[in-house]
Amino acid sequence: MAPHAQHNANHFAKSSEYPADYNKDEYQPPTQGFDFASQNYTNSAQQPLRVHVERVVRQYFAMLGDEMPTDLYELILKQVEEPLLSVVLEKTRGNQTKCAQILGLNRGTLRKKMKTYDLM
Repeated sequence: MAPHAQHNANHFAKSSEYPADYNKDEYQPPTQGFDFASQNYTNSAQQPLRVHVERVVRQYFAMLGDEMPTDLYELILKQVEEPLLSVVLEKTRGNQTKCAQILGLNRGTLRKKMKTYDLM
Protein backbone atom coordinates (compact mmCIF):
# COMPACT_ATOMS: atom_id res chain seq x y z
CA MET A 1 0.00 0.00 0.00
CA ALA A 2 1.30 3.44 -0.86
CA PRO A 3 2.59 5.34 2.22
CA HIS A 4 0.01 8.13 1.91
CA ALA A 5 -2.83 5.64 1.54
CA GLN A 6 -1.53 3.63 4.51
CA HIS A 7 -1.44 6.81 6.63
CA ASN A 8 -5.03 7.57 5.69
CA ALA A 9 -6.03 3.96 6.35
CA ASN A 10 -4.40 4.02 9.79
CA HIS A 11 -6.09 7.30 10.68
CA PHE A 12 -9.38 5.99 9.36
CA ALA A 13 -9.06 2.77 11.35
CA LYS A 14 -8.28 4.59 14.60
CA SER A 15 -11.06 7.16 14.39
CA SER A 16 -13.81 4.84 15.58
CA GLU A 17 -15.10 6.83 18.55
CA TYR A 18 -18.03 7.81 16.38
CA PRO A 19 -19.65 5.85 13.55
CA ALA A 20 -17.64 6.09 10.35
CA ASP A 21 -20.41 7.85 8.48
CA TYR A 22 -20.76 10.75 10.94
CA ASN A 23 -18.77 13.85 11.68
CA LYS A 24 -18.00 14.10 15.42
CA ASP A 25 -19.58 17.55 15.70
CA GLU A 26 -22.74 16.48 13.90
CA TYR A 27 -23.19 13.07 15.52
CA GLN A 28 -26.63 12.34 16.92
CA PRO A 29 -27.38 8.84 18.19
CA PRO A 30 -29.89 7.19 15.84
CA THR A 31 -33.46 6.66 16.89
CA GLN A 32 -34.70 3.12 17.30
CA GLY A 33 -37.33 1.36 15.23
CA PHE A 34 -38.64 0.55 11.81
CA ASP A 35 -40.67 2.94 9.69
CA PHE A 36 -43.21 0.61 8.08
CA ALA A 37 -44.51 3.31 5.72
CA SER A 38 -41.12 3.77 4.05
CA GLN A 39 -39.81 0.31 5.01
CA ASN A 40 -36.58 1.88 6.28
CA TYR A 41 -34.69 1.18 9.44
CA THR A 42 -34.43 4.27 11.60
CA ASN A 43 -31.59 2.74 13.59
CA SER A 44 -28.55 2.50 11.33
CA ALA A 45 -27.19 -0.32 13.49
CA GLN A 46 -30.03 -2.53 12.22
CA GLN A 47 -29.12 -2.08 8.57
CA PRO A 48 -27.37 -4.98 6.81
CA LEU A 49 -23.60 -5.12 7.21
CA ARG A 50 -23.11 -4.53 3.48
CA VAL A 51 -24.76 -1.10 3.83
CA HIS A 52 -22.23 -0.11 6.49
CA VAL A 53 -19.32 -1.49 4.47
CA GLU A 54 -20.40 0.42 1.37
CA ARG A 55 -20.75 3.63 3.37
CA VAL A 56 -17.30 3.25 4.91
CA VAL A 57 -15.62 2.42 1.59
CA ARG A 58 -17.22 5.47 -0.02
CA GLN A 59 -16.04 7.63 2.89
CA TYR A 60 -12.53 6.20 2.56
CA PHE A 61 -12.41 7.16 -1.13
CA ALA A 62 -13.72 10.62 -0.25
CA MET A 63 -10.93 11.00 2.33
CA LEU A 64 -8.32 10.04 -0.27
CA GLY A 65 -9.59 12.58 -2.77
CA ASP A 66 -7.70 12.09 -6.03
CA GLU A 67 -5.24 9.59 -4.54
CA MET A 68 -5.71 5.96 -5.51
CA PRO A 69 -5.29 3.37 -2.77
CA THR A 70 -3.53 0.07 -3.20
CA ASP A 71 -4.30 -3.22 -1.46
CA LEU A 72 -7.77 -1.98 -0.54
CA TYR A 73 -9.17 -5.50 -0.44
CA GLU A 74 -6.58 -6.55 2.15
CA LEU A 75 -7.16 -3.38 4.18
CA ILE A 76 -10.91 -3.95 4.36
CA LEU A 77 -10.52 -7.63 5.24
CA LYS A 78 -8.13 -6.81 8.07
CA GLN A 79 -10.45 -4.14 9.42
CA VAL A 80 -13.36 -6.60 9.51
CA GLU A 81 -11.53 -9.81 10.39
CA GLU A 82 -9.80 -8.73 13.59
CA PRO A 83 -12.91 -7.47 15.43
CA LEU A 84 -14.89 -10.43 14.10
CA LEU A 85 -12.40 -12.87 15.59
CA SER A 86 -12.15 -10.89 18.80
CA VAL A 87 -15.90 -10.75 19.40
CA VAL A 88 -16.51 -14.41 18.59
CA LEU A 89 -13.61 -15.43 20.84
CA GLU A 90 -15.10 -13.29 23.59
CA LYS A 91 -18.54 -14.87 23.11
CA THR A 92 -17.04 -18.38 23.26
CA ARG A 93 -14.90 -17.40 26.26
CA GLY A 94 -11.75 -18.23 24.32
CA ASN A 95 -12.91 -21.67 23.24
CA GLN A 96 -11.14 -21.97 19.90
CA THR A 97 -13.05 -25.05 18.80
CA LYS A 98 -16.42 -23.33 19.29
CA CYS A 99 -15.10 -20.13 17.72
CA ALA A 100 -13.87 -22.03 14.65
CA GLN A 101 -17.25 -23.76 14.33
CA ILE A 102 -19.16 -20.48 14.54
CA LEU A 103 -16.91 -18.87 11.94
CA GLY A 104 -16.88 -21.93 9.67
CA LEU A 105 -13.09 -22.16 9.86
CA ASN A 106 -10.69 -24.98 10.48
CA ARG A 107 -9.27 -24.65 14.02
CA GLY A 108 -5.73 -24.44 12.58
CA THR A 109 -6.79 -21.58 10.31
CA LEU A 110 -8.36 -19.82 13.28
CA ARG A 111 -5.14 -20.16 15.29
CA LYS A 112 -3.11 -18.77 12.37
CA LYS A 113 -5.43 -15.76 12.13
CA MET A 114 -5.32 -15.28 15.91
CA LYS A 115 -1.51 -15.15 15.76
CA THR A 116 -1.68 -12.66 12.89
CA TYR A 117 -3.72 -10.27 15.04
CA ASP A 118 -1.96 -11.03 18.37
CA LEU A 119 -5.12 -12.55 19.82
CA MET A 120 -3.27 -15.45 21.46
